[in-house]
Amino acid sequence: MAHPSLGLPPADATAGLPAAALRLRAGRLRLGRLAFEATLRIAPHFSERYDDTGLRLFLRDYEGHIEQLARALETGNERILVNYGEWLAPVYRRRRVPMRDFMAMLAGLDEASGTVLTPEEHAVAGQYIRRCAEVLKHHGRLPGDHRGNSVVRFFWKGAGILDDEVV
Repeated sequence: MAHPSLGLPPADATAGLPAAALRLRAGRLRLGRLAFEATLRIAPHFSERYDDTGLRLFLRDYEGHIEQLARALETGNERILVNYGEWLAPVYRRRRVPMRDFMAMLAGLDEASGTVLTPEEHAVAGQYIRRCAEVLKHHGRLPGDHRGNSVVRFFWKGAGILDDEVV
């Protein structure tokens, strides 16, 4: 990706699929609702884990996800979406959202984007989304994102005998 302080030119907005990006931007509100519904279908625990305010925040976040996917499609550069996902990982960690939930949101976006994209464009968008999810898997392995392995925790804490703390 070009960086203005390095003197590099900005990414060419016609190098990729600008027509697909235009259709994504035109239907971003409808796509956001469809993607959110698909996420709730893919990960049914979503509505149980988060309150109404959290769910509204996720619905609002889809506008940014769709815009970044559109920018990646129009430039033909998957790094735009991948960098956005890496930038958003600490934001979601602060909101106590595990990366598997963020990856479920991306899967919902992939499913919803198929409603406005041609099959070839949807294949490219799916490839970009899968690449972003692969990078986010690393963030999901970091401490605090999952409960961990209770067997390993048992042995790590000295077999857990007379020990009240939890790793």
